[in-house]
Amino acid sequence: MGIDMKISALDLVFSASIYVDPDRLDFNTRKVFLKRLKAMELRVAGCSADLIYQQTRISNSEQTRYYKRFISLDESGCYWGDRALLPRAHINGYQRKAPFGEKRTSQQGSLSGVLTATLDKYPQVKTDFIEAIWSHHSEHQGMKFDHSMLYAKFRKLLLKAGATLDEWPFNEKRGGRRTIEKLINKVLETDFIRASLTLGQKGRTHARLASGEIGLIDANLPFDIVELDAYKVDKYCIINVEPLPGIYVSRLVERFWLLAVVERISKGILACRFVFSSEVRAQDVHDILIDAFVGDWQPMKEITVEDLAYAPGSGMIGYILPETQRMLWGGLFLDNAMAHHANKVKEKVRDSLGFSINYGQLAHPERRWLVENTFNQIAHKIMHRIPSTTGSSPTDGRVKNPEEMAERYEVFVDEAQQVLDVWVAAYNITPKSGSNFSKSPAELLHAYIHNKKQRLIFPLADKSTTSKIQLRKDIEMRRVQGNIAGGVAPHITLDKAKYTNSQLARSPSLIHTELMIKINPDDYRYVEAILPDGMSLGTLTVLGFWRKNRHSVITRKIINKAYLDRTFELVYLDDIVLSYIYHLTKNANKKNNLEFTRMYYELAFGPQDPSTSAPSSDASSSGEASSNNSTGNEPIDTELDGKGESLKSLGEEFWQVPGGTDDATTKF
Repeated sequence: MGIDMKISALDLVFSASIYVDPDRLDFNTRKVFLKRLKAMELRVAGCSADLIYQQTRISNSEQTRYYKRFISLDESGCYWGDRALLPRAHINGYQRKAPFGEKRTSQQGSLSGVLTATLDKYPQVKTDFIEAIWSHHSEHQGMKFDHSMLYAKFRKLLLKAGATLDEWPFNEKRGGRRTIEKLINKVLETDFIRASLTLGQKGRTHARLASGEIGLIDANLPFDIVELDAYKVDKYCIINVEPLPGIYVSRLVERFWLLAVVERISKGILACRFVFSSEVRAQDVHDILIDAFVGDWQPMKEITVEDLAYAPGSGMIGYILPETQRMLWGGLFLDNAMAHHANKVKEKVRDSLGFSINYGQLAHPERRWLVENTFNQIAHKIMHRIPSTTGSSPTDGRVKNPEEMAERYEVFVDEAQQVLDVWVAAYNITPKSGSNFSKSPAELLHAYIHNKKQRLIFPLADKSTTSKIQLRKDIEMRRVQGNIAGGVAPHITLDKAKYTNSQLARSPSLIHTELMIKINPDDYRYVEAILPDGMSLGTLTVLGFWRKNRHSVITRKIINKAYLDRTFELVYLDDIVLSYIYHLTKNANKKNNLEFTRMYYELAFGPQDPSTSAPSSDASSSGEASSNNSTGNEPIDTELDGKGESLKSLGEEFWQVPGGTDDATTKF
């Protein structure tokens, strides 16, 4: 409703009250409008009414009426200005004055202005109802926006305010439902952002896009911003296990994860990999960040998919442009997943590499628009074209019986990895429009780095301090335990397993000494121990049933939890890792198959860097081999050790009757 206000000409800035472009009006309307606008301009300038009449032929009474309309305030508190001078323009809504009585059975109409009159009578109802509209989504998470619920809320507010059943809308045949729903829609149309937040989750995400607002943090040069995110793969796959040469066993794998790291300016992919787990862990994020930073990706040596091959010159950014390897990033954009908040990730990124971390607001993936768009392309161009896809929703892309399709068409995990690797490699040399100026990500980065007109300095990390082996290692502090009187040799404990070597076992003086332990997360059998004075104790080896097969830190934690919960039995007394794999194969389900896939690739391929598989020698003597079982300093050869170019066999031992004895003879 407009509010008439009498103000002097000095209080009004005429130019600030002009909103209408006359060129958009038709001839007759424009003629009338410009005459009225001229009269108001003269009135604000302090001209007399007679002078205004001589120039515009508008009477004194009409001048006063137009001026009152001109200086009236709209609902937002601004002057109506020239908008009020348009012919047939209404600045005040219809005000019903006649009381609303009972309608005859077939009577039509007679309800004009009844909603406005009701809200004027109960002003608090209007305030509370508008608040109920805006808070509907937050109070009913996961529910579809429903006018019926708000209609019931409106009636409840009226009764609470003192309205009787003889008043509108209670005495109306249909309860005024359509009128109230129109009010709801009118309120929603007043604020696009709030309406989008109210109407659902997608609106909450998309409403802030294309608003013209510039973000506070933006990238000006390559590697200013790097984005990382995880995408849940919507498909079924089969892992083709080879227990014996030429004999294959299929395991169905459902909905694993895809991790990717992309660079904002060039839109290039720095690293990309599958994660075979129900949830992404901090170690997975840690590993792919190091892969992206070091940039030592290499093409797969063997491609088994027919007609699939790397495009000439394709690869990850670090492979195509070696000068980008170990290039320092400005900021790392992450979402608020628990794995991203782990100390392992934060400490490595901020302390070791010096990157800043930006987590941003919850439920705002548009901040990481590039990596989200990359996942969308991978989903539509690869995942959703596979006959075993589950689609992104029940109505988008899901095939009938995807589990059967995976088995019928033999959609194997290793082949999916090959397709992904080849596609991502080609993506980095594919020209892109827009801000890439029809250049590929690799070409644009090369142009920035080798720009002759504008010399740019891109800082690089020192290779000696940021080797992949050192970056992958974790640091733990452990106190040496032992008891001379009880015959318990000095050792340390990590994740319920004991470690020692010949030098530590023969040094009772080190009992209760705190050691710094460097852990290779890919092979938890061997750790490096550092004394308080900085001297190395060499490599400590795990004891008991943990030392036979290589396993990661993640695997140790998972097996410890399962063993503590009595989920499986130790069928191989000297090898808990093999016992757990035996449990997974004998109790096949979707969850166990996923875990089996992760462990199988971990055991079959080993560390990404071959140099990480061999432990360093003791500090005392590199050539000395200990025969005491308590030291266990040499790796035990198994068919699962080392890095393979193809999937390795689990070996005949796995398929024999479980059994074995614990060969640990020294007391720890």
